Amino acid sequence: MRPGLDDVRDRQFGVFTSWQVLCEYTRVEMRGFLDRGEWVRVFRGVYRAAETPCTTRMRIEAARLLLGLPSVTAGYGSAAELHGFSVGAEPVHVFGARSSRTKRLIVHHDRVDDAELEVVQGVVVTNLVRTVADVARTVEWSMALATLNGALRQGVSREALVAELGRHERRLGWGRAVELLESAGRDAAEARECVSRIDLRAVRSRPRCASGESRLYAG
Repeated sequence: MRPGLDDVRDRQFGVFTSWQVLCEYTRVEMRGFLDRGEWVRVFRGVYRAAETPCTTRMRIEAARLLLGLPSVTAGYGSAAELHGFSVGAEPVHVFGARSSRTKRLIVHHDRVDDAELEVVQGVVVTNLVRTVADVARTVEWSMALATLNGALRQGVSREALVAELGRHERRLGWGRAVELLESAGRDAAEARECVSRIDLRAVRSRPRCASGESRLYAG
């Protein structure tokens, strides 16, 4: 790979766009790399070298390049993967101002406060509490429960999770997420007693996230 494209690839977690390729190669040369399998498409117009592992961090950067945005925030399952939980690599989940035309990328438009963000592996993601709440609402039951249990083992408090879920009331999967939290990390009776001691009415009075997100997760 020529030095100019090599530098770009290294700055972008291993991915590069077709127009970045064309700054160094002709279209015929680019097609040759693709036909020989030396380069692999991540998203339309975004590629990686075949020997470069396709990590979650890379897919998020590829999503940013596909959308043409200066930055994106990873959320839902993609944020969970970066936090160390296995919930499935596809699709990629990010927050951004533009919509996606591929089922392999879901762009969420719900509100995320600055206090809910942190940097993990060089990527801006929702913090663990927000991520776990989003995962509990939207992924398959056993994966969601495993994520909740893992977060509790890492020291995330049940009260913090209840408070976060209170801000998601009436969104898709909210009731199921509450049930999951009741059973996570302890027997159900003990968990319900813990949750009942928290004044959810106070939590519900706080501003809620905006509901405008992709149709798969519209609440």
